[in-house]
Amino acid sequence: MEYAYGHLLDIGPSGQAAQYRFQNYAINQNVDGYLFLPFSFGGAVATLQGDNLDATLQFANIEMTRAWIVDALDNLWVAKVTTVLWEPSTGAVQSTLYTYWGTCSSGGWDESNIQVSLNSVLDAVQTNIPGRRLHRWQVGSIPFTAQIRV
Repeated sequence: MEYAYGHLLDIGPSGQAAQYRFQNYAINQNVDGYLFLPFSFGGAVATLQGDNLDATLQFANIEMTRAWIVDALDNLWVAKVTTVLWEPSTGAVQSTLYTYWGTCSSGGWDESNIQVSLNSVLDAVQTNIPGRRLHRWQVGSIPFTAQIRV
């Protein structure tokens, strides 16, 4: 039996994470709305305690990727990377192995590669999906001063 795995990438602004949809395994094919784009996904994405860690997306430094990568980094876009098993003869996804959500936090490039770091969106101190604000209807009266009398 032959095993083949690949990645599906959904990326876009928070609330529109599927603005761009790419896959990296069926060359020059559209698989269920995912266009082909050569990229790699890597890094240790979970600790033994189950915490998500930062991961990395790496792209070829071509005009097609440069067009939206800068926007993704400037505006902290959200990315969902799904690792899948797929059938090489049909390109169909057989099963999902893992799904990773991250915020495009930093990046860099040289003459051949563009690298984007994804921070875990499960870090309650730094990020939250979607970006939330506290409202009175959620938590009741919100103090607007540090001077609170009981």
